[in-house]
Amino acid sequence: MKKPIIFLAAVLSVVLFTACARPTATVAPNNFADALRTARGKTVTFYGWGGSTAVNSWFDNVVAPALQAEHGITLRRVPMNIDEILNKLTTEKQANKLRGDIDVIWINGENFYTAKTQGLLYGPFASRVENFTRLIDPQAPDTNFDFGVPIEGMSVPLGRAQLVFVSDTARLPVFPASAQALLAAARANPGQFTYAAPPDFTGSAFVRNIIYEIVGFDAINNAPAEKEAIYNVIRPALDFLNELEKYLWEEGRTYPADTPTLSRMFAEGQLLWTMSYTPLYAARKIANNEFPPTAQTFLFERGNIGNTHYVAMPFNAPAKDAALVLIHQLISVAMQAEKLDVNNWGDLPVLDLARLTAEERTRLQGVDSGRGVLPVDELLRRRLPEVHARKIAIIEELWQEHVLRR
Repeated sequence: MKKPIIFLAAVLSVVLFTACARPTATVAPNNFADALRTARGKTVTFYGWGGSTAVNSWFDNVVAPALQAEHGITLRRVPMNIDEILNKLTTEKQANKLRGDIDVIWINGENFYTAKTQGLLYGPFASRVENFTRLIDPQAPDTNFDFGVPIEGMSVPLGRAQLVFVSDTARLPVFPASAQALLAAARANPGQFTYAAPPDFTGSAFVRNIIYEIVGFDAINNAPAEKEAIYNVIRPALDFLNELEKYLWEEGRTYPADTPTLSRMFAEGQLLWTMSYTPLYAARKIANNEFPPTAQTFLFERGNIGNTHYVAMPFNAPAKDAALVLIHQLISVAMQAEKLDVNNWGDLPVLDLARLTAEERTRLQGVDSGRGVLPVDELLRRRLPEVHARKIAIIEELWQEHVLRR
């Protein structure tokens, strides 16, 4: 009987050792003061899209030094597309990996919907971020919904984007203020307008903006997220896009693959306009001598689609205390002002001006937005909401079927 007992003891030892060796989940502090105390000296790892030199520079050269100087925390930025990030987290979730290596992710829209519904996020945590409770409007639509998806404290707004159009006053003195005016301008200037083919992010937003113009936001917003129902609602807008197509570049037989290509064609004089989901985009292009000094941003009279991008914490973030402090730092007045500066990023702030002190408002409003752009208050006043994330892919599919391949 001794040998089996010895064997059983050995097995139990292995099991206990394995259980002890498996990293366990970390728990976020209950309040921000505790997070500040325990996070000092740690490294916080941020994963997000790394395709913009300006955005990368803001994180590396503005946020990181401030985070280290003020809170003793080292920022490690890992560039990765959100699809890869979510695939990584999904694999870790399936493997029950309770302690990962990502503390904060950059996310919004369809990807937030996916991450939230699949249990890839930690939270709710927003109420434990001091600057969130002090500086963010709790009733603002984008505090509570991301592309129609309830946020419920699972992410914190980082910045605001908005679809804008850019033309050249020297070549097009009167900008189209509506979809119908755009059709008239394209008819008068055949081959000099186009847009990037969805699913390009900005091209897709343009198609949705046309849908708003033709059938109205409420119609598409109230439609169920089903292909047939959405087609029945947006069919007049698809018909409009087919009418517009006759006067587009290459008569709509082909479309630019992405918005950077569209902007290059505008800069070279092939097109009379371009567009961007970065509202202060024209200022940077003018400053870099890529666009003429007469380039100017404009919107449709009824407004243009805008959305908000967010930061969130994965379910298995290893340094949740440092993540809370990083998010606090990202939405500080100082960082939001630096982010608004077109020389850094040119991204719109998420702060509620009514909650700021006079000094803080002066700092934010005193940022030079550059040439060829619209005032921030005008952009926000003429900002239209996004539809539910689940509808976007359906709209893109319908565009490909009824416009691109018609």
